[in-house]
Amino acid sequence: MIRRALLALVVSLAALPAWAAEEGGAGFLGLPTLFWKLANFAFFFGLLYFLLARPAAQFFRSRREQVAERLAEAERAQREAEQLRAEMAQRVAALSGEIEALRERLHRDGEREREALERQGEAEAARFVSQIEQEAARRVADARRQLAAEAAAVAADLAVELLQRGLTAADRERIFKDTLARLDEHAAGGVR
Repeated sequence: MIRRALLALVVSLAALPAWAAEEGGAGFLGLPTLFWKLANFAFFFGLLYFLLARPAAQFFRSRREQVAERLAEAERAQREAEQLRAEMAQRVAALSGEIEALRERLHRDGEREREALERQGEAEAARFVSQIEQEAARRVADARRQLAAEAAAVAADLAVELLQRGLTAADRERIFKDTLARLDEHAAGGVR
């Protein structure tokens, strides 16, 4: 408030020589009008400097501080970006190593799995061969029994045929009587 009143008084005093110059040709207090105009000009810019110097200085100081802060912040952001870039480069290098280690581990695991599958396949093949051999032996034994049974049947049929061809009626009668006698002996021996 005081500043405004002081400003109004100074402006009024500065305008007084200009008003006086308008009324007469010689100027105020006998000094030429040009002098008063130069004095008015100097006074006006002096007053302007007095009123604006401190706020302008504060504005420029605060602006300089803002620029310095932003510059410092930009430098800090640049350092952080460099640090982050270096960290990312390290991570990429570490990932490359991890990928290579993982690739080697997967290769080793694959080899172990292949070997296990080969062993399992060999065991399965051996078991299958054993089953086939057992089945073959069983079938051979069955075939031998059938062959022996068929051979016995054929031999019996041949023997009967040979006997029938070579036996006479008297031979048959004698065989019949011998058979009855054996049956009687056998029956007598079992009844005792």
